[in-house]
Amino acid sequence: MSELFRLLALYYACDNTAAMRTLTASEVAACMQHFTAIKTHFAADAHDVRNAGYQRFKIWERENGDLVVRLRAGRYL
Repeated sequence: MSELFRLLALYYACDNTAAMRTLTASEVAACMQHFTAIKTHFAADAHDVRNAGYQRFKIWERENGDLVVRLRAGRYL
């Protein structure tokens, strides 16, 4: 599994867990690290992470809906 898919699986696991219960402070910190790493992956440069990296990630999710469903369900590929 690629590093991106690993990060996405971790991020979606965070999202699923947060939907069922309140995350602990350490879980929130870890989840935010995963999310920042994902946005960084999609960013063109270090100054692009917050907004454009996020927007590119959301575009990628829309374009890869079937894969997102599998990753959210814990089925990687």
